Amino acid sequence: MKVVIVGGSHAGIACARRARKNYPDAEIVLYEKQKQLGFIAQSIPWYLMGREDLLEHATYTTVEELQAQGITTFTETTVRTIDTKQKQLFITKENSQNIEAISYDKLVLATGSYPLLPMFSAENQERVIVIKNMEDAQRVKALFETAKKVIVVGGGFIGVEIARIFAARQIGVALIQAHHYLLDRYLDEPAARCIEDNLQREGVQLHLSTFPIDIRQENGQLHLYTDQYDKIEADAIIYSVGFRPNSFLLANQVILGDMGAIEVDEYMRSSQPDVFAIGDCATSKVAHLKENKYLPHASEAIRQGQIAALNLVAPRQKIRPTQGTYSMNLEEHTVCATGLTRKKAQEAGFDCDQVHYKNASLTGKSYTNIWLTYEKGSHKILGAQVEGTTVGIASYADLFSLAIQNDLRTEDLEFSDFYFKHGYKNPEGMINTLAELVRDKDPLI
Repeated sequence: MKVVIVGGSHAGIACARRARKNYPDAEIVLYEKQKQLGFIAQSIPWYLMGREDLLEHATYTTVEELQAQGITTFTETTVRTIDTKQKQLFITKENSQNIEAISYDKLVLATGSYPLLPMFSAENQERVIVIKNMEDAQRVKALFETAKKVIVVGGGFIGVEIARIFAARQIGVALIQAHHYLLDRYLDEPAARCIEDNLQREGVQLHLSTFPIDIRQENGQLHLYTDQYDKIEADAIIYSVGFRPNSFLLANQVILGDMGAIEVDEYMRSSQPDVFAIGDCATSKVAHLKENKYLPHASEAIRQGQIAALNLVAPRQKIRPTQGTYSMNLEEHTVCATGLTRKKAQEAGFDCDQVHYKNASLTGKSYTNIWLTYEKGSHKILGAQVEGTTVGIASYADLFSLAIQNDLRTEDLEFSDFYFKHGYKNPEGMINTLAELVRDKDPLI
């Protein structure tokens, strides 16, 4: 059996390693377009905050390591087209126009995603940076020495992190967000407002419910024009408004789903026999949602890669629905979330509600906010959002992710044996207290 994997990031590497383990006699070949394997995009903010060593640790494997494991690996190789009926793909290698035909028995597409680009004139392209890889991060870092003011377009995790880093360096920064609050994919408005308050205290200018419509260069300065009739001046513009699936190679040969991602089943199979799709180019089965969604997410990519490998020969292992668990560390401040926001739960048809609790240390130096979304009547846990300055609070996202995965109710957690929270105003702990708040707000008959 010959397994060909297209894409050498998180999903592709995870699939190759698990396939090598499960099928010792198989030929496993991995193709990657870039020179580098497994780039860790999450390292970009840390690099911008001064961790120079992350340049050396921005990947977690090498071609040599994969080759040593019995995985034939080619970098700087572009897959031009795929013919799923003939089970062939056609490749070119760097600095070569020669097209090679490669056959396969099983094909795994792990081509990832591409960043959404500004729909503006390209005349200022060198001063408009789209964040995707380490080269982009190096261009951003160069602005620390030259820029007096920058604009960040996009209020997701990356945009928020980068805006805060510039503000910490006393560089003027305006953060543009089309939605009426930040991080709307992950948080409800109350949690987002806490983040916004912190950013404004740190010097970030927020422009919410604002959409950029043009970029012009006037007298040596960039000016961003918005639909709110604002003209914002800057030395550079950093664009981070999200990603779309890189599904073009199979676009006319398989069924596409949400956002144009390749639709896959619970075994990571596409609609084409012997063709699998994983990672940011594929859809995800999301807990408590009927339809698959596009949810680009590093840990989900690894899960999907491993599941696909188990099912290459026959359907053996279904993938559990993802909860969409995220964490963002802003030095001493942490934001994390899992499951559905209240807004998304309502859109999905749930009759739901939300409770909130804040626990602070006795010294007043740290605190934790948690918003818990639950289904009325059943008290089934649907989602949680956490923000605060307490060390280690990201573990709450993992705990609630497990609770959602196992369809737990708040009553299942209310009297669980959690450690005594010494040093906090409420030593009983957040989880027990949140469950009690649900019981009080929505009494079961």
